[in-house]
Amino acid sequence: MHQRTFSRLGPRRARAFFYLLAAVSLFLIWRLYDVQVLRGPVLAKEALAQRSDTIEIFGRRGSIMDRDGNLLVRSLPSESIYANPSQISDPTKTTSTLASVLGKMDPGARAALSQRSMQFVWIARKVPPEVADGVRAKNLEGIDFKEEETGRRYDMVGHLASSVLGFVGIDENGLDGVEYSFDSLLKGTSGRTLLETDGLDHAIPFGEQSVLKPARPGSSLQLTIDSYLQYQTERALKAQVTAFSAQSGSAIVMDPNTGEILAMANVPDYEPNDFAKYSADARRNRAVMDAYEPGSTFKLVTAAAALDSGSVSLQSRFAARDSLSVGGRIIHNAEDGFMPGTGGSETLEQIVEFSHNVGAAEVGMAIGQKRLYHMIAAAQFGQRTRVGLPGENPGIVPPLADWSDSSLPTISFGQGISVTPLSLVRFYAAIANGGLLLRPQIISAICDADGRIVYRYPRQIEHRIFSRRTAATLRRFLRSVVLHGTGNPTAQVPGYTTAGKTGTAQVVENGVYASGEYVASFVGMVPAEHPRYVILVKVTRPRAAIYGGVVAAPAFARIAQVAMLHAGALPATTPTPSPTPAPPENLSPSRLVRPHAKTK
Repeated sequence: MHQRTFSRLGPRRARAFFYLLAAVSLFLIWRLYDVQVLRGPVLAKEALAQRSDTIEIFGRRGSIMDRDGNLLVRSLPSESIYANPSQISDPTKTTSTLASVLGKMDPGARAALSQRSMQFVWIARKVPPEVADGVRAKNLEGIDFKEEETGRRYDMVGHLASSVLGFVGIDENGLDGVEYSFDSLLKGTSGRTLLETDGLDHAIPFGEQSVLKPARPGSSLQLTIDSYLQYQTERALKAQVTAFSAQSGSAIVMDPNTGEILAMANVPDYEPNDFAKYSADARRNRAVMDAYEPGSTFKLVTAAAALDSGSVSLQSRFAARDSLSVGGRIIHNAEDGFMPGTGGSETLEQIVEFSHNVGAAEVGMAIGQKRLYHMIAAAQFGQRTRVGLPGENPGIVPPLADWSDSSLPTISFGQGISVTPLSLVRFYAAIANGGLLLRPQIISAICDADGRIVYRYPRQIEHRIFSRRTAATLRRFLRSVVLHGTGNPTAQVPGYTTAGKTGTAQVVENGVYASGEYVASFVGMVPAEHPRYVILVKVTRPRAAIYGGVVAAPAFARIAQVAMLHAGALPATTPTPSPTPAPPENLSPSRLVRPHAKTK
């Protein structure tokens, strides 16, 4: 038949038809080659782009470790559970089943399950794999799961160091503590992935995926915190806060030779894994956020200024009197101002040892406003320490131009000025290390995703604030406080030499001294000769007793003992010197001068 057709066309027409057919065939072959081979990858990408969506992939958040590499916080795999209420035939039964596995449900999610018009509602975000598997096993209609790229942040140590570590939000953005301060380091770098989607713009479960930009995990942080010391510090602090029914407390353990914070405890504390159930007050890092009048612990600042300026010598004597009238105010000691063996006058060491307010005021007036203010400024009171923790309070130091006639004597014994526990323990660290003011450190090193240290923070010396000789003399004063003064015997530790200073001050609220409310504190070091640890304990609003030697010093002694044993320093076999009776600390609530505050 074909032959008849071609014969009817004639030779010329047959050849033309053949050439046309060949040309069309070649064109189709070329087009197929062009589409499949030459432009295939490009067209495939264009087609995928029309039925795909780009999503952001978050880098896994870095971990937080203690100084020995023990994990404190990490991100774990997690899933989120969501529902399509329009597909749920029995909302009541579904809600009951979900609650039996999850333990609790958001009220909004409960209500949404009954709204058949809705097609999407979150049931639970970032739950552990075992919880998601528990819900999955129920095989509930309208319930589905989404694997979260960022994982679930998990604090592995409960309440331990909670105010230091802080917490993150649902999207793993740091909201407090080092989680907030170092958020940019911890959270890593986001990436982008192209997912194949259906006509409703839903991801196809086994569809094509293309990584456009890989996500990079965040760096990990190694803290200066020693987990064991942190635990023991929290335990000792809680014991004193509980024993005296106090409102709150703070404690810090610092290495005076490096500025590293080995422990930072606060009471009350909280559980970072469930931070929302705690009040903002419970989550406060009081060690850096709360400024208070230091009271007698500040007398060492006055003593340092007196000795380093040469205004007062070790032989200088001051009248051991009961009261002093200055600037329209009367300053009192707790008792009669005379201590056994003073002979009617006292040295600078005895003023510190027995914590005399009048004596400290006289020393302050002997050195003058400018010299005392210079020491306060050199110690950087009234400034943030730049430790790297959020919300740090600089404290309050009145400008020298604003000092009244009573400012010098009252500031000399720790009234009319406010400090934070961190700024005060840093000053005592300078006494311990020979006069160097160090920047406090809470971060020891930055590590990569494989745990390798990429940067180690060096010791940072701000400057020298007094001489080595002055520092040695101040340590001797502090040793006398523990042996014979207001720290005897509660700040003593059998087998170890300790040194320190008690403090008791009234609580200031809105510029007014709160009647009957006090802050009891103790700052000390161990061993006294060559200190390895400087320890501050502060207890706010204790009941039954108010003095630093009674309320705070026992916690110092317990922490000091644990720290030395933890360091492998065994107690000496020789007995410690026998304590001599000590008078109560020089603070009389009914006779205390109240500078820079309105009386009620």
